[in-house]
Amino acid sequence: MAERTHVSAATAPADPLPRVRTYDARPLTFDHFVWPVDAPPFEDPEARRLVHRVEYAAMRGALRLGAALPRPLQAGLVRAVAGLARRVDRRHTAAARDFIATALPELDARDRERLVRGSWRHLLRVALAAEGVPRHVLGRTFGDVYDLYTTPEIEAQFARPGGVVCVTAHVGYWEVSPPAISALLARPCYAVGKAPRNDFVAQHVRRLREAQGMRLVPRNGAMQVVPAALRAGCAAGLLLDHRPRQKAVYAPYFGRPSACDRSAGVLLRRVEAPVVFYGCYGLAGAPWRFELRCTRLVRPEELQGLDPEAIAALVNTELEALVRHRPDQYFWLHDRYRGAPPALDRVPNVGPALVGHPHDGNREPQG
Repeated sequence: MAERTHVSAATAPADPLPRVRTYDARPLTFDHFVWPVDAPPFEDPEARRLVHRVEYAAMRGALRLGAALPRPLQAGLVRAVAGLARRVDRRHTAAARDFIATALPELDARDRERLVRGSWRHLLRVALAAEGVPRHVLGRTFGDVYDLYTTPEIEAQFARPGGVVCVTAHVGYWEVSPPAISALLARPCYAVGKAPRNDFVAQHVRRLREAQGMRLVPRNGAMQVVPAALRAGCAAGLLLDHRPRQKAVYAPYFGRPSACDRSAGVLLRRVEAPVVFYGCYGLAGAPWRFELRCTRLVRPEELQGLDPEAIAALVNTELEALVRHRPDQYFWLHDRYRGAPPALDRVPNVGPALVGHPHDGNREPQG
């Protein structure tokens, strides 16, 4: 499922998170979930023409074929398609080179290029893994699929009733994490996202997510739905390493100004709910086993008084730690710095919220 690229940590080694087995017997089935808050439809009704149906059929057929191949053939297919994409899509390949040079300046040119190639391959592996979740994950137990590493503080938070926000990045196997989060929290989760520009694909993704205990909320409905869901005792899921198309604020990401979603900062402060940062990583040589690392709990009072820029800086610091754990499993192809100023007029002041983070770096899990 995963191949490790030899890259060194950009920070000092992390303190080891303890292996937690409390949840190993929990079933990864979510048919009993009830959704207490209505959400706007996750759809793109303008994208239901014949061409969209053909695109959807082609995508589903390719993913099913790729997922059904024996592993050696699948690995060869991934290498071939990723190599072609790297050469054809020069814009995203160049963006990955720039992103990696910024985030991991200690790498030499050969290691950077290896990471660029690996990023294209990993994107395809994630797509194939998402296709296999219903067959290989759902219906099993948590411990059959996931190894959990977290702190006693976060474990205690999981056991408390009430809303909680779970934040991650496009790192590891993010598409395989929804069943793990739903099982850990034992409550429905509302995940914020943007519908694909193909409604047949959007409905397929919606069905997959709901079978995994998550209801998708379009971004334009998040400010209403997420607070209501948290008040109802549910969880909310956010992917926060994307570059927003509008309403941006700017904060450092790997030391360089980047555009961040202003509405996410406003939402996190407004909901007054605890925030847990996590990453879900593939394990080399272990198909369909994943390392789930819940690394940091941010309490509501830590966000009070912070402006959206400061919250974005806090979020980015936590996401950097998730990426540094396994930089070979990150989506470096995203043009993260496009449109951002070369320098910030002021450095966001996050006060004590970022002091003493213990779990950055890329130390191997202990257990």
